[in-house]
Formats: sequence, structure tokens, C-alpha cells
Amino acid sequence: MRISVVTVCYNAENTIRDTIESVINQDYGDFEYVIMDGASSDGTMDIINEYKENDHLTCYSEPDSGLYDAMNKSLDRLTGDYVIFMNSGDMFYDDHVLGDIAPGLKSDIVYGDAYKRRIDGDYTEKYKGTHFERMKMMLCGAFFCHQAQFTKTEVMRRYGFREDHRITADFDFLVRTLAGKCSFGHVDRIICSFDENDGISAQKSNYLQMIKEDDTSVRECFPFLYYLTIIPKTIFRIIFRPEY
Repeated sequence: MRISVVTVCYNAENTIRDTIESVINQDYGDFEYVIMDGASSDGTMDIINEYKENDHLTCYSEPDSGLYDAMNKSLDRLTGDYVIFMNSGDMFYDDHVLGDIAPGLKSDIVYGDAYKRRIDGDYTEKYKGTHFERMKMMLCGAFFCHQAQFTKTEVMRRYGFREDHRITADFDFLVRTLAGKCSFGHVDRIICSFDENDGISAQKSNYLQMIKEDDTSVRECFPFLYYLTIIPKTIFRIIFRPEY
């Protein structure tokens, strides 16, 4: 089973090395590592070039229109059966993740658990593998993170990321694959470690745009559930809305 690991980065000299090291140190042999750099102007490419002799790694440096544009552009360059996006600042939990996960890659989308790094304390977010739990997460706008998700490359190409969803295109992808009856599998394994403080969805200034995009995805794919839950969801958001 060949696995493609993709890292999207731009001016990421402070985080890219840790991500690269976590990928190339995997003890699983059959994987490729594709880095999509958005024509960085800092020292990112200098760091990447230190690893250019690594047999797994290929880097493309070219302008893009944002994170999801770069993620979409990577899909035509992959040769793996499955793909996982581990962007700059994200890391595999340990060196054995790919080797442990490969035998269980059978469903369209296979996901594990996530270790999240926060200012107020690190914690492990564990997910359940039931359809009911996935639907509940969707309606709450809190799917499992893409750093813990392996997707068949053909499925990723079929659905892709909607670039009009500037913040939550990964959430939208999962909503559309649920509606499209894709198969899901869960493994009881921590896949990734990532910083939850600096991502675009973690920024309070993006909160209103984020819930707008989330609601659009659910309304388009599951209109009955959307209108059934919109009133309690709105009340919840008013009560727990972040301070600006």
C-alpha cells in the first residue's frame, strides 16, 4: 500500500523542519513525500533543500492562491493509493504511524485520533468510529481533523477541496463524502500532533466566516438535518461565542 504524504507551506521557516523530520523518519518503506511550497520568500526553501537527497521527498515551489488551492494542486502529482495532508507545523505522533496504519487502509477514508498542542495544555482528542458519531460531529461543526485522516487518492481527487470555503474546506470535504456514501473506518491510534493555537480555524477573527461555511456545507448536503438543528445550534453559538 503506497501512501502519499503532502505538506503545504508558505514562509514556514520556523515550523517546516519539524514536519519534514516527522515524515522522513517514518519506518514504513512505501511512501512518497510531496511538499507544496507557495513560493516562500523567507528561509523555508533553504531548509527544504537540505533534504533534497532524500529518496521519498519531492518539492514544488510555485505561487498559489491559498492553502486549499495548493492542496488541490498536489493531487495531480501523487502516485500513492492513499493520501494524508501533514502541513507545516503538523507532525506524525511517532515514527511508526505509517507502518501501523497501512494494514488497516481499506475504507475510502480511515481516521485515527489526534494529539493537540494548546497554550492552556495539551490533550488527546479521541474519536469514535460509528456513523452516528460522525453525523453528530458534522452537526456540531467539529469533525476529526484532516491531519488524522487517510483518504483514498481517487476519492480525494473526485471531491477535492472547495476553494470558496476559505477556512473550512476540509470540513466541507467530509460533509460531501458522507453525503456521497463513502466508506469510513476508524483505528484506535494517535496519528498526529499539531498546534491548535495558530491555525486559521482557531483564530477568533475567523469565527463568523467559519460557522457560515460550516452551515453552507451541511445545508447543501443534509438540508433536513440542517433546518432541524439550526435553532438549538444558533442558541448555543450565541452563548459560547468567542470574545473579540
